[in-house]
Amino acid sequence: MSALSKLLPTKSRSPIASRDERTALLMRYLIHFDLFRDLTKSELERLFGHLPMYSFAKDTLVYTPDDRSENLYILKMGAVDIYRLSEEGKRLSIRRVFMGSVFGEMGLLGQSMHGCFAETVAPSLVCVMTRAEMEGLLRERPDVGLRFFKVIGDRLKSLEDQLARLAFSPVRARVAAFLLTHLDPASSEVRGFTHEEIGDSIGALRSTVTQTLGELARTGLLEVKHKRIHVRNLQELSVMVRE
Repeated sequence: MSALSKLLPTKSRSPIASRDERTALLMRYLIHFDLFRDLTKSELERLFGHLPMYSFAKDTLVYTPDDRSENLYILKMGAVDIYRLSEEGKRLSIRRVFMGSVFGEMGLLGQSMHGCFAETVAPSLVCVMTRAEMEGLLRERPDVGLRFFKVIGDRLKSLEDQLARLAFSPVRARVAAFLLTHLDPASSEVRGFTHEEIGDSIGALRSTVTQTLGELARTGLLEVKHKRIHVRNLQELSVMVRE
């Protein structure tokens, strides 16, 4: 049993009660975050050791558009979907955040949550930093601030690219772009997404995604299994994005 599964309570969200246990877990994961890579262990303990950490069961909302708090969420373990809902209830996935990432960053810029939901897609461990605490860190360590704003810039660029694809690209190109964005270079695989979740992200019906993936598999570009897609021809997939 993993350290995280031992900590998850029966309720969907719960703080990690023991300060020593919380600090030990915090240091274990924060040291691998690129955003905080230049901080020493003692600096990490001083800056983050007091922060609340919560365990979330799968399919739990971390925040909603009604949440007015200005927090930065640091994902230690698990995965979180950031998405919006249309007036008709159609879900549009903005991005999926994995272990070692931060989310909720737009709230720190006075942008609220931009109408977004954040929902866990796996049991997750999340640390919460307030705006005041983040501002204090940025004043003390401007190098962290530079990396933080690079994260924001990269995500805004990604959203612009996503909007352009939704408006102008055929479904094949959108599917190819999704696969390239979420590809694990070590295994050449995209894992953990259903066809419906891919459709939510690229603005397509589940049946259309299934059909498109089937066509790409028949041409030898992909191998499609349950929640796992193996990319066999990365170069051809890259060409398809530019169709």
